Amino acid sequence: MIEAIGALVFLSALVVVPLAWRERRDRRAARGLVVRADVQAAMNRRLGGESFVSVQVAPATRWRAGRVELSAPAGWEWLVDEVWRPVLERLPENYELVVTPGRRPVSAGAAAASALNPAA
Repeated sequence: MIEAIGALVFLSALVVVPLAWRERRDRRAARGLVVRADVQAAMNRRLGGESFVSVQVAPATRWRAGRVELSAPAGWEWLVDEVWRPVLERLPENYELVVTPGRRPVSAGAAAASALNPAA
């Protein structure tokens, strides 16, 4: 009798624990999407519409703060400069703002020169 109850509890745990873990992860992702939508709306208001600025959100967990990352293509960094203050005002308390610079493409001549001269 006790073995049957133990087996039932064990099998139930195999189903319930992953479902509970997934539910918690989905709620955290939903909170991250709400933050992303709020940040995107603040950017759109500031710039007067959609822009080249990209928003990536990593939701907060119990052990680390959430993260909002703004980035723009090379040459369009001024857009990030326009929106980072309004975005910072809209962030929840446990989120950090990270601004990543746009990367300029390397020209073929510069890549060949660096490959030929490794000591430089």
